[in-house]
Amino acid sequence: MWDMVKLGDVCTLLTDGTHYTPPDLGYGIPFLTVKDVSDDGLDFYNCSKISIEEYQKADIGNSAPKLGDVLFSKDGTVGKVYVVKENIEFAVLSSLAILRPNKELDSSYLGYVLKSPIVILQASKNKTGSALRRIILNDIKKIKIPLPPLAEQKRIATILDKADAIRRKRQQAIKLADDFLRAVFLDMFGDPVTNPKGWEKLSIGELCTIVRGSSPRPKEDPRFYGGLVPRLMVADLTRDGKLVTPKIDYLTEEGAKKSRFVQAGTVVMAVSGNVGLTSILAIDACIHDGFIAFNKLNSNRVKPEFLQETLMLMKTTHVSRQAGAIFQNLTTTQIKEMKIPLPPIELQNKYLILVKKFTEIPIKLSVDELFNSLSQRAFSGKL
Repeated sequence: MWDMVKLGDVCTLLTDGTHYTPPDLGYGIPFLTVKDVSDDGLDFYNCSKISIEEYQKADIGNSAPKLGDVLFSKDGTVGKVYVVKENIEFAVLSSLAILRPNKELDSSYLGYVLKSPIVILQASKNKTGSALRRIILNDIKKIKIPLPPLAEQKRIATILDKADAIRRKRQQAIKLADDFLRAVFLDMFGDPVTNPKGWEKLSIGELCTIVRGSSPRPKEDPRFYGGLVPRLMVADLTRDGKLVTPKIDYLTEEGAKKSRFVQAGTVVMAVSGNVGLTSILAIDACIHDGFIAFNKLNSNRVKPEFLQETLMLMKTTHVSRQAGAIFQNLTTTQIKEMKIPLPPIELQNKYLILVKKFTEIPIKLSVDELFNSLSQRAFSGKL
């Protein structure tokens, strides 16, 4: 087994961004915060822009990352990671930590290990607040990571790069499938808000029973959290699209009793966070109070796949109209009263066949599980 070393001992620089927000000029040097960092890269287009003078101040204060540095979000959403590949001038706010590896530590390897459970578990022990929303620099410096020889680090990073590329292709496949199915839906059924085909309309409350999720209290109590029962999170929906498999958060059996258990095949909708985001559960899971579930659907009148796409179109296509505005402040009563078009069930079944065909494609890849397995094996020296 490899030595476990503190991050502070293998980085020539471990600091954070500026502790003040420079004026946004709308032009100039990019200035990034947590919201400008994602798995897809750094958002230099929509971020703030600062003057050269402000950038120089940040640079002198080591708040301007360089090529090969690793960014780690420590405020807001803790644990976002990005290895800087852009050789351009930019600065960051203090919500982002800047790690500059020494010659014994490969940047790409560090990026992957920072995303691993090895680091996440240590970070969660040093969190402040009821959820993992902030970690201080001194605690980041104390986090221990496995340090194999440099050549082995590069080998691990290369393997995980390839696995990550496959994972991204899966995400692209999901998006393409969703886009195609949306086009088919509109062609078959028309716009669910304007209802150009004149289908009969019924309120959602006439078609199913709507139930709200619940959450065990207090939050983070080990009696309730950290078990084997999956609990749905909004990030699961944004990752998976139409058919969601919760993989982020888990409850104990005792915690599940204090939550809302929902069966596979049920339509679920976020009513906080990304309000109106809708999917279908691929497995049995619990939902917290930021979700509702559409139970006991009248299968003779409406199919889950039809309801899911109808609600998503009402959210995304008509956000500026009255129907879309509903999604800004959803209540259970409002949802029950919403009326949706109901095409013949035979036509819905034809759409259902297409949905199953296209949603099975990304599921069969199962690359998220592959990547997680490879990561665990890599950092335990078994790859």
